Amino acid sequence: MMTSSPAPTCLAHFILAGVTGWSLKHLPEQRSDGLPFVFSLLVFLLAYALLGLVRFSHPQPSLAMRKLYERFALLARVCPLPFLNAQLFVEHHQPERFCPESLVPFCHKSNLGYAFLLSALVAFVAGCIYSELSQRHLADRVATVVLLLNLSALGVVSCDTGNYWGVGLAVSFGTKHFALPWLADRFCIPFVDLYTYGLIFYEIFTVNVVFEAQFAAGETVVR
Repeated sequence: MMTSSPAPTCLAHFILAGVTGWSLKHLPEQRSDGLPFVFSLLVFLLAYALLGLVRFSHPQPSLAMRKLYERFALLARVCPLPFLNAQLFVEHHQPERFCPESLVPFCHKSNLGYAFLLSALVAFVAGCIYSELSQRHLADRVATVVLLLNLSALGVVSCDTGNYWGVGLAVSFGTKHFALPWLADRFCIPFVDLYTYGLIFYEIFTVNVVFEAQFAAGETVVR
């Protein structure tokens, strides 16, 4: 039985590592003393890309390496949007304007920002619990619900602030989530390859989303 070559997967992770380095270099400096959510995520994605290079270039990766890569891959699937939303809401948005008076304490931007991080944790724990092939559809359902909540939040904040990079990211990320499994089955392409290339576009969009958010915040202060 012939197996597919790992070279395309190694190439995808190599390109992701390069684009992540570019993204870290061009990510705007944080203006507040808050936690650098997007910067931390990009550092993690760089580690994920390098681990993928080692895992798929090794002729006989150990079980521990395969398990570690699976956990990193799961985090790479569930963390991108929640971490971006956390930074956008904590630093650049005032969600209290849209909340009923009774919910204003919960709608404080810091509370909502950390709620997005909690949603990523929920999806990650579900992915670890339902990791068996027969149960993986349950983890996928949880991940989809978390994704839709984060897509809605990103869409709302992007439309409210005129951040069209954010709107584009929401559309592309949602399309990727539902289209990549079909494309992988239809054209017999490893899902990990497609998703890794999808992360490349995510990083490019994210750098521009953060830049636009800071630019809009700067304009607001000047006015």
